[in-house]
Amino acid sequence: MRIITPFAITLFATTTLFSQTTMCFKENHNSMSTIESTKLNGGECRSTFNLNEMKEKGWSVDDIKITTKDSKYSFIYILKKGTVSTTLVAPNANLNEQQLEDKILKRLEDKKIQEEKEQKIEKILKSKIEGKEIYIKKCQSCHGEKGEKAAYNVGNALKDLSLDDIEHAIGQYTNRSDYGYGYNMLMKPIAANTTKAQLAKIKDYLNSINK
Repeated sequence: MRIITPFAITLFATTTLFSQTTMCFKENHNSMSTIESTKLNGGECRSTFNLNEMKEKGWSVDDIKITTKDSKYSFIYILKKGTVSTTLVAPNANLNEQQLEDKILKRLEDKKIQEEKEQKIEKILKSKIEGKEIYIKKCQSCHGEKGEKAAYNVGNALKDLSLDDIEHAIGQYTNRSDYGYGYNMLMKPIAANTTKAQLAKIKDYLNSINK
């Protein structure tokens, strides 16, 4: 008599991420601070959804490009969306247990990298918006709309200076009465009330509109 030994097949759930990409844009927009609540054209946005609504639908910002002309902003957003499907497979069918574990760990790592990228993009955009407000209030009247002017025709245009150069100049205006081509009295109060964090935001803003 032949004895049939029972055997068990262990199934593992594998998850596959299918990524969708779409490009949405907005041309000749008036304000950086309202773009996220403004309907975007093109792609899956279809002039119907704004960025916040697209995020609610599961889309995330993968990249962004901002250009400016005549005080108007143009935005191009690359958005991605992942849909998940789950399949049950035997470990010895295609992947062994270690390969499945490695795949899951890689997917988690990819998700973490994507989340960090989105946070970085949002942080940069926020910095540019805040930098614009600071620049208009403290700098634009003397240094021009895009930092293209050498104030009072002396020194260098702000757009051409590095952040280190700007920080150095602000420090000199604060600590030396003989610095600044005779315009120290004008710049000293501004320098004394402008932090390094604000200077970085101003530089982010100038970089974004002088590409």
